[in-house]
Amino acid sequence: MKHSLSLTLQHFFPFAGHLTWPQDSIKPEILYVDGDSVSFIVAESGYDFYTLVANHVKNDNEFYPLVPELLNMSNDNKLAPVLALQVTLFPNNGVCIGVTYNHAVADGGIVIQFMRSWASVCKLQGNTDSLIKSPLCYDRTMVKDPKGIEKIFLNSFSERNINKDTFNTAVPKIYIDPTDKVRSTFVITQTDIKRLKEWILSRLSTPPLHLSTFVVTCAYVWTCLVKATWGENGANASEDQIKYFGFSIDCRSRLDPPLPKTYFGTCICGEIVSAKQSDLVGLDGIAIAAELIGTVIKKMDNADEILESVEKMDSYDFPTMADHLLSVAGSAKLGAYETDFGWGIPKKTEVVSISATGAISLSECPNEVGAVEVGLVRNKIEMEAFISFFEKIIKGLA
Repeated sequence: MKHSLSLTLQHFFPFAGHLTWPQDSIKPEILYVDGDSVSFIVAESGYDFYTLVANHVKNDNEFYPLVPELLNMSNDNKLAPVLALQVTLFPNNGVCIGVTYNHAVADGGIVIQFMRSWASVCKLQGNTDSLIKSPLCYDRTMVKDPKGIEKIFLNSFSERNINKDTFNTAVPKIYIDPTDKVRSTFVITQTDIKRLKEWILSRLSTPPLHLSTFVVTCAYVWTCLVKATWGENGANASEDQIKYFGFSIDCRSRLDPPLPKTYFGTCICGEIVSAKQSDLVGLDGIAIAAELIGTVIKKMDNADEILESVEKMDSYDFPTMADHLLSVAGSAKLGAYETDFGWGIPKKTEVVSISATGAISLSECPNEVGAVEVGLVRNKIEMEAFISFFEKIIKGLA
């Protein structure tokens, strides 16, 4: 695995570099020099492998030791590591590959490309032909910035006292003390998706122009979670409380000119929709959520809208929204289960960070084409409430 990793990093070389802010630069940069490397840890676990890969509710604390920390291996606190890897062995049962990366350098799509490439090189015993035939794109001049978005964000950094002098690589530990959280995976089948689409279309006088699997999945999970929280809050819940749903859109194909899929970097924009809590828990809550999400996604087909979306992200009051914001990590289109090191596809993929962010994770389902896996971490009470709503609501749609 180490040899194939070394060969793969020759093509994904920024992952072996560092994020830094040179004194002679107006912005942070990715710095790579010969000799840079990636932290690679080999560990052994006594946890039950088959419990960890199951969909049912399990202890979230057992996942933390399976992912590495982004530790600065140099003596320079101005050099932030980009990627860390950990291979954990479960004797006579399986192996887990944990990945931690700096989202400022690359998005999930690029990380999945890296993992699939590494797996392919390993499986083919060092053959890198696929990487040579489809090289990554590092040409930053391809990205046009007519609205001066770079300057807007740099000014925002300055207002928060983030500059070349204050820049440091201290990475806070997210997972320190055990929590009372549990983790579970929910599968929305093709049949479920079809039923949701038909029901949504029957409830809206003007159907949304974009009613994809992503839209109906997010709409359903969002409303189920709001209902789970509503039940927990009881009489203290405010019907007029505004709830937010945030998600990312890959910008590569939507920009003008479009970028190739192999463009290396974080090339996504975020969007947030909002609705009254009372609307989301009402009879038409799923349809209302789907209309909001689908309308925004359709609008993002326009390059100008993409740039405006990126521009306004800095204006959101995230601290105020935090307790009422649900976001999404991953996508069913990224192909997380297409990673094969020669041992077959993964039994399970998990996004460990959703424990800290409160997001849901999405991926394709390896057991059914067109189905979606939804990952969720919550305390036991809210998880039980969510499971109840998730299972019964979809059965009642007609």
